[in-house]
Amino acid sequence: MEGFLFWFCGSLMVLGGLMTVIQRNAIISAVWLIFAFVCAAGIFALLSAPFLAIMQILVYAGAIMVLFLFVIMMLQGPVLEVERHRLRGWFWPAVALPPAAVILMIIGWLRSNELQPLGDAAGPGFGTVEAVASLLLGRYLLAFELISVVLLVAIIGALAVGKGERKLPWK
Repeated sequence: MEGFLFWFCGSLMVLGGLMTVIQRNAIISAVWLIFAFVCAAGIFALLSAPFLAIMQILVYAGAIMVLFLFVIMMLQGPVLEVERHRLRGWFWPAVALPPAAVILMIIGWLRSNELQPLGDAAGPGFGTVEAVASLLLGRYLLAFELISVVLLVAIIGALAVGKGERKLPWK
């Protein structure tokens, strides 16, 4: 059962990534990316890494994607009339697919009697808070601090763009 759930989550994650790239509307593309992040969290949960699964949901699918959606909504130009009419035909099946997939994934996980990890490649402390903290604050401390500087520069850039010119050319 776990092999099925792994391949199910993996194929849904690939579908979410593909739909992220294919979509012309940036907001719908971001929603598909959130779906791909949730599927990645499902894979982490199947690999017996609950901390990584929860952090995937909280950090990536929660905070960062909300930030992406706010920036997209703030900077997005006008929507053409042709794009509005083209969206209506297949919109509802596309909206129903991610929640249905997550529900199937949860039902499959709850019905499985053997909750064994897929393989024994991960160590006994893989995915725990202690393991992640020791890596981030030990071996990868320089990379962790450099990423925080990059995020700080991105926040300053977003403030400069948002505060700069209030009159947008398409309004």
